Amino acid sequence: MKNVTPEMTALLDESRARVLEAIGDFSEVTVIRNWGNRGDDLIHAGVRCLFRQFPYREYDIRNLDQTAGGKTAVVTGGGAFCKPFHELPGLLPELERRFARTVILPSSFDIQEPATREFLSRTQGIVFARETQSYEQIRQLCDARLACDSAFYFNFDPYRTGFSGGTLNAFRCDREAVGGPIPKGNRDISVECATMDEWLWAISRHDLIRTDRAHVIIAAAMLGKRVEFRPSNYHKVPAIVEYSRLPSDQVQAITPDAPARRWFSWRAH
Repeated sequence: MKNVTPEMTALLDESRARVLEAIGDFSEVTVIRNWGNRGDDLIHAGVRCLFRQFPYREYDIRNLDQTAGGKTAVVTGGGAFCKPFHELPGLLPELERRFARTVILPSSFDIQEPATREFLSRTQGIVFARETQSYEQIRQLCDARLACDSAFYFNFDPYRTGFSGGTLNAFRCDREAVGGPIPKGNRDISVECATMDEWLWAISRHDLIRTDRAHVIIAAAMLGKRVEFRPSNYHKVPAIVEYSRLPSDQVQAITPDAPARRWFSWRAH
């Protein structure tokens, strides 16, 4: 993959091996998609790339038919285990009743959310964190493992273009936002774009991406863009950047303490 350093390549290979080892036998695997914005769509697409050589069924967790059940359920994972968004903990016990084994693919966790902590304390499944801070929170509660976000396995090559220019401000405007200033002309493309294809082309057409959305960062970095990011309202974003070994000269944090040239160039007036 282009724009992947040798260090990242080694980490992605190791993460792939950990996930496949945890799943083991693919003779009866059902992939369970969560729902969400275009970043979640990228996770799902990355999972399909990761499992492309294996047979499996796939369901939306909201639309399981009466036949959904069996040996192994693999949940695509994501960020729905935090205070702003914690829908998955309430749905996963039903999967554990239907399937003999469950594996939750790389996700971020905030155990200050009671629903998340309660689920993790009771699950018998294998749970992957996608960064170290989440892993440290959950490793005493369940069978916790560590691996990279599945979005990294998507094939970004079709979205590389020789033409791009300008800056895309793509900060979130939902309840996970940290509450900082929103720049003029901001586009929260993760909810604004109707499809993942539209979302990826929006990123591809710009040179500099500024955001607090984890998967905008991942997609932009993998497409070779310069990225400036700030956190959302919990540890997820900087923790993913750090664990994934995204190059610091390409992907940089912006905070109120950053040099004025970079901070005040985008803040709202």
